[in-house]
This record gives sequence, C-alpha cells and structure tokens, in this order.
Amino acid sequence: MALLALVLVGIAPTVSIITGFALKAGLIAIIVFIITKIWIFGLPTYWHLKIDKQQISWSKPEKGGFLVATGLGIGMVIVIVAAYLLLGKLMMDADLLRTILEPVGLTVAWKFGLAILFWVFINSVLEEYVFRWFITSKAELLLDGKWKPVFLSAAVFTLHHTIALSFFISPLGTVIASVGVFVGGTIFSWVYVTYRSVWVAWITHALADVAIFAIAWYLIIG
Repeated sequence: MALLALVLVGIAPTVSIITGFALKAGLIAIIVFIITKIWIFGLPTYWHLKIDKQQISWSKPEKGGFLVATGLGIGMVIVIVAAYLLLGKLMMDADLLRTILEPVGLTVAWKFGLAILFWVFINSVLEEYVFRWFITSKAELLLDGKWKPVFLSAAVFTLHHTIALSFFISPLGTVIASVGVFVGGTIFSWVYVTYRSVWVAWITHALADVAIFAIAWYLIIG
C-alpha cells in the first residue's frame, strides 16, 4: 500500500509536465495541470485520513530547526548563484526561455512576478507537503534506515524536474541542474526527517527557489 501511494502521487507531476511541454496540449494541458495539482494535494490527505486512519496534523515545528534550515538555504543560494556565474551560458539560452514563456504571458514583469510568488509561497509548500511529508513517510515504510528513504524521496522529486528542465535548457544544463535538484531534494528531505516539519524544510526550499527565480528574472525580464 505504501508503494501504491508513492506511485500514485509521485507520478502525477510528470503526467502534467509531459502533457504541457511534450504534447503541447493547450487547454487540455491547463486542465491536466489543475487536476494533477488537486490530485497531489487531495490524495495524500484522503490517504492519511481514510486509509491510514490518522488525524490531521499541521506539521508543527516542535523540534525547531529553523536556524539550520535557514543556514542550509543560504548555502544553497550561494551555490546556485555561483553555478550560474560559472556555467550559466552553457546551461541556458535567455532567448529560448523567452520564446517558451511568451505564449503564456510570463515575459511580462507583473505576471512573472505573480508566478514567482505562487511558486515560492504556494507551490513550494505544496511540494514539501507532498514530497517531504507524504512521499518520504511512505518511503520510510518501504526502506530501512534514514538515508534510503531520503534518497528515494529526492529521486522522485527530481524526476519531473528533469523532464521539465529538458524543455528549457541545454542537455548539459539539464544534467547539471538535475544533479542540483537531487542534492536539493536530499537536503530538503533530510531537514524534514530530522525535524519532522514541512515548514522547516520549506524555509530551505523557499530560499533556493528565490535564487533560481532571481536568475530567471534577470534572464527574462532584465
């Protein structure tokens, strides 16, 4: 049952990305995007309440960890910016990014700004809820020890990011960025497993996202 739960939730973002970017399904892709967001948010809650027979938890940060999470996030910001400064031209093409994003209006500053707010303050929380709490907790039922579930969760987290990245940046950039996503996912999962709160892990995740979107703003908006 844990494996079934992991597959049903873990595959949903990949379905959305393939529909949107590989198949370029237009309105259907938007509908699939909305459905998958509802799916990955609703199914873990349903599973937790109805199948696992557990109570609702707001993932209170009872063990602390905010200072550690902030420090790790700042470290990731430094690494992301350094990687862009060293390898940015090999990894991505600003003109290609604009071409991809222009049809959905994300080359307009205020629209892109709203998108950034969504991804940092809503989507990243949802990802922590899904990948750190639900996926990691199911991985812990499947695998022994602390690090195996952490790595499995990070691998599931990386899968749909790698597919998405392949449409925006070069093959070399996709490989480099995917390694970065896996390392980031490993750090996020470690923070969650250590402190047992998605909010603590979200601090690290949000800081990393801020660095990524700051670079994206520079490339797309200027």
